[in-house]
Amino acid sequence: MKKLILVLALLFISTSSKAENNPKNSKDIKDIKDPKEQTNDFLKIHLKLSGQNKQDKSETECDMCGCYMGIEPNFSKNQVGLRYYTFKFFSPADPETAAETQTDNTGLPNQVNHEEHSSSTEYYNNVELYGRIYISPKMRVIFGIPFKFNKIDNKELNGMGDMRVLGQYQVYNTNITGKTVYWQRVFLGGGLKLPTGVYNKQLVYGITEPHFQPGTGSLDLIVNGLYMGKLEKLGIGWRNDIAYTFTTTNKNEYQFANRFNAATTFSYDLNVSSLTMLPHAGLYYETANSDKLNGKSAAGSGGNVLFVTSGVDFYYKLLSLDVIYELPISENLYDAQPENRYRLYLGLGYSF
Repeated sequence: MKKLILVLALLFISTSSKAENNPKNSKDIKDIKDPKEQTNDFLKIHLKLSGQNKQDKSETECDMCGCYMGIEPNFSKNQVGLRYYTFKFFSPADPETAAETQTDNTGLPNQVNHEEHSSSTEYYNNVELYGRIYISPKMRVIFGIPFKFNKIDNKELNGMGDMRVLGQYQVYNTNITGKTVYWQRVFLGGGLKLPTGVYNKQLVYGITEPHFQPGTGSLDLIVNGLYMGKLEKLGIGWRNDIAYTFTTTNKNEYQFANRFNAATTFSYDLNVSSLTMLPHAGLYYETANSDKLNGKSAAGSGGNVLFVTSGVDFYYKLLSLDVIYELPISENLYDAQPENRYRLYLGLGYSF
């Protein structure tokens, strides 16, 4: 598995010279788009190559960092919108376990009673207000403010999540001419995940373990990179995202593990009258070591998972609708953890 991680990392980094919300491993990069055209001549050339005013964006929302995949025509504009995403986990029945002991985020053991032979289903749902604001043609600020609705079997926990604020700077952009076949752009950036979410809410019964909380209670640093390329005449796009999150310890002496996320996706432009459709597909990978409680490894955390992703984005004038579906094709979770079943992302945006 170490070789797989190394190969993926080298792939995404080499293409640039080139990814808050897996509750188990963690994911968050989701809104990264291209800067404004700088001259009228550039715009005329671009229109000639593409056949319309078609510009490029790709997005990805990794889990805790917020990755979101897609490509859109309005990359040069500011944008605000709402996103909904849900992750489903499932634990098969264990006939040998009628009750299990867990440790909550205060470090005290708690007993959770299950019916013998019972299974368990977990849903982590998020509604997020997001925005992208250009400070200059090469510099943009991206933010996300989530509200979470988590459900494990019959237990529910809702509340404000952790806000993310990222800045990204374009460090390379191909000079497009009439002979340009393949153009590339490279962005580098970083930001913070702020401890705005609630992380000490209690259930009426049972325990409230850290991953079930809407927030983490920690201030985390996120660094990321983005590489985009496109065969403009063919309408084929390629995007690679990488992100790494450095976490800190919260007031409960609990530290979620540092996380690495990487995504690669291919897209194709389809135009029907004034409607633009961008189907896309690719791979998403995330990995994290075990969390720590009082400086020691916490059971039931950490691992790695590889997803296959597919979706389609619709664009009509200044409005956009994005749909993404992810299925795990390989996973290695430490200790006893619920299995990933699927992830679904829906986004509605307005550009201005």
